[in-house]
Amino acid sequence: MRRIVEQAAGAARAAGFAATIAVTDAEANVLGVFRMDGAEATSRVSGDPGAGLQGALLASDRVAFAKAATGALLSSGGNAFSTRTASFIVQPHFPPGVDFTPGGPLFGVQFSSLSCGDFKLPGSPLGLSGDPGGVPLYREGRLIGGIGVEGDGVYGVDADPADLDAPPEESVALAGAVGFEAPDIIRASQILADGIRLAFTNAAAAPAASGVVAGTWLVPPRAAQPSAFVTATLGGASGRVDPRYPVRAGAILTAADVATLLDQAARQTSVTRAAIRQPLGSSARVSIAVVDVSGAVLGFFQNDDAPNFGIDVSVQKARSAAFFSGPGAGEALRRAGLAAYVPADLPLDGQFAYTSRAVGFLAQPLFPPGIPRSAPGPFSLPLEAWSPFNTGLQLDLINLAGVGSCSAVPGLPNGITIFPGGIPVWKDGRLAGAIGVSGDGVDQDDLIAAAGSAGFEIPSERRSDRVEIRGVRLPWVKLPRHPEL
Repeated sequence: MRRIVEQAAGAARAAGFAATIAVTDAEANVLGVFRMDGAEATSRVSGDPGAGLQGALLASDRVAFAKAATGALLSSGGNAFSTRTASFIVQPHFPPGVDFTPGGPLFGVQFSSLSCGDFKLPGSPLGLSGDPGGVPLYREGRLIGGIGVEGDGVYGVDADPADLDAPPEESVALAGAVGFEAPDIIRASQILADGIRLAFTNAAAAPAASGVVAGTWLVPPRAAQPSAFVTATLGGASGRVDPRYPVRAGAILTAADVATLLDQAARQTSVTRAAIRQPLGSSARVSIAVVDVSGAVLGFFQNDDAPNFGIDVSVQKARSAAFFSGPGAGEALRRAGLAAYVPADLPLDGQFAYTSRAVGFLAQPLFPPGIPRSAPGPFSLPLEAWSPFNTGLQLDLINLAGVGSCSAVPGLPNGITIFPGGIPVWKDGRLAGAIGVSGDGVDQDDLIAAAGSAGFEIPSERRSDRVEIRGVRLPWVKLPRHPEL
């Protein structure tokens, strides 16, 4: 860990750049934070002040931590994603700036893995970052963590990938990663999503430099922390489980039901062709969560080497599907002061069930998604007001300063997800909970969640694809073509 920070700090000093540098392990435990003398102590969120988080002043160590955590959590032994990758996949068009395309495949993922949440521990105080300057770290092809660098005083995203900007934060992060680089074959630039090559980094590693760099350890160096997960096999797939959340019964689902949902989904992972892993022909590696109607976690499983961002997101997806499908969703939002997001023509009273794909469809700043000059979805803001730091309902319902709960809205203690992979489940003529899957392409996540929900399907007449908003039919799930190995 010291070597990584020393390499980054030396390269920054040689470039005349003072920065704060953070390193995490693969599960986003902080292993050290170093602030060079002369580095800015704060960074300001880009955008017009007062709109969501825009204009907010953030501590630079929190920003550096978020960048390091993002590089670690989004990556695995089969894919290496950076904060620039994150920026590329969370914007209102995919690829960014191209009209008549919907939001990125992980639209909204920036508000996941938050420290205020109850499930992913530890979390990141700012969630996941799209500000270039965070990259994953590897040893002999195995993900070991991430490094994040902050120093320019601005926290934003790469709104124009075509300009090929190469900020010093990114080159310093790459310098810190020398000797711990992501293998070329698994970098985001070697992975296609819907035929579009993803971004990894624009900059090259800053030149190495030797000598002691003056500064302060804000978090003293330590070794990687032991994982709280325990190994397990489910549905013939090897992986791990969270001992805090053993398989158990809910209000309607029995423990055997929960085990069946998890087992069916896990079996599907072994035959599903991965969308974001190298080498081509790999099977999908994901996190799978089952929740009760109240949002309580009833069981969790993660494939070996699945990206760890899916730990929190799988639960967010399941909770989002369960919450919006429940009879009290609209009233709960009104009580929380969010009535503006409950229009009269959107039934949130249990009459219809919603997948997280449908929730994401409603949360796009262009509705239907991607169509220029269209009005925003009911859960979003107009495009001219929207930004990754001002997303509408998703941001407005969470309290980033909370501890143990990101939201005062019952059933959503770690917030919501607004991209696919969460499906509500049905038993004995009523809503029984939901299953959430996260860690691969969103269509693959939908497929695995759908396989998991077999035998617990929502009646077709109650699905969200029977709902029309402004003459637009909402989606249910979308499955990939030729998905199996």
